[in-house]
Amino acid sequence: MEEWFERSFREDYVLVYKHRDEASADAEIANLLTRLPIKRTGRVLDLCCGSGRHSRALARRGYEVVGVDLSSVLLELAEEQNTFPNLRYYRYDMREIPFENEFDIVVNLFTSFGYFSTDAENAKVIANMAKALKQGGEVVIDYLNPAYVKANLVSHSTKEVSGLYIEEERWLEDGFVKKRIMVRDAESQEPRTYVEQVRLFEAETMSEMLKQAGFGRLQVFGDYDFNPYAGETSPRMIFYAVKEGLGQS
Repeated sequence: MEEWFERSFREDYVLVYKHRDEASADAEIANLLTRLPIKRTGRVLDLCCGSGRHSRALARRGYEVVGVDLSSVLLELAEEQNTFPNLRYYRYDMREIPFENEFDIVVNLFTSFGYFSTDAENAKVIANMAKALKQGGEVVIDYLNPAYVKANLVSHSTKEVSGLYIEEERWLEDGFVKKRIMVRDAESQEPRTYVEQVRLFEAETMSEMLKQAGFGRLQVFGDYDFNPYAGETSPRMIFYAVKEGLGQS
């Protein structure tokens, strides 16, 4: 059976999130590198790279970058825009990446975590990040803040993008925030419908998963200005940590 993320991350996804453009990704990476005590050179894994916006921003700054995603559609877009000899893309499920002790930095950005139905699967993704890193390697996970999502959830919205009418419904269910996206164009009798879901892990749970995987020196920030995380008011939870121990499998 096709999982939600296998259906959602295709051509319509790029239009639904068209506002997430090259300039915003470049600004996010610039701020990340300015505000975090992160290595200025080395090999970076962009896990769940999508169409490669952040990968290109990192490659532009001289890092050797590997972008990984499951979506062949988004990877094709990434390849089309890749002009960097220090950037390569590969197709893998983030639960089953093959890398071990290869990277200096792993980034997982734009809420590309918490996609799976079981906590064990999500924890395995963090364990895979640790496994992919060299000892002393760094991880950055940009994730939603559950309290902020619950307090600011917009249950229904519409927009028009490139001649398409996009309707979005959002709700909370069984520890997930879920979104139904309906895309209509002039030729369609019925809308194309997609459902997204992200597990609402609290900061304490995320921190514990990172510790279990062998990460230490953990810092949590609340936005892309890297202000300290405040439980009720921060729009994001951005985790920075360093691989210190062997972790637990």
